[in-house]
Amino acid sequence: MIFVTRLVTHDNDGQPIPAAVLNCILREAEARFGGYTLGNPESGSWIEGGIRYAETSCRLEVVIAAGRIAEAREFVIWSGKELHQLAMFFEIRDGGEIIDI
Repeated sequence: MIFVTRLVTHDNDGQPIPAAVLNCILREAEARFGGYTLGNPESGSWIEGGIRYAETSCRLEVVIAAGRIAEAREFVIWSGKELHQLAMFFEIRDGGEIIDI
């Protein structure tokens, strides 16, 4: 299985996320799940309570065992708190594996 979330480059007030915070999140993903893939920044927006939030974020993908979905969800919630977010995107997809060569 693969879980996907997005890591913003700026908080909801428009302040840049410190590199140390992003690095902490990535190190935690690596420590908990054995690795990750971080995509290039992309722009997006969403509306909550009549307020429009425009943001730039990077797609974070992590391969996990099926029994670790709850742990992945907890990681995304923790990451959102570290990034001072109001909400976080979380997607679970079937498939994906790491193949030893």
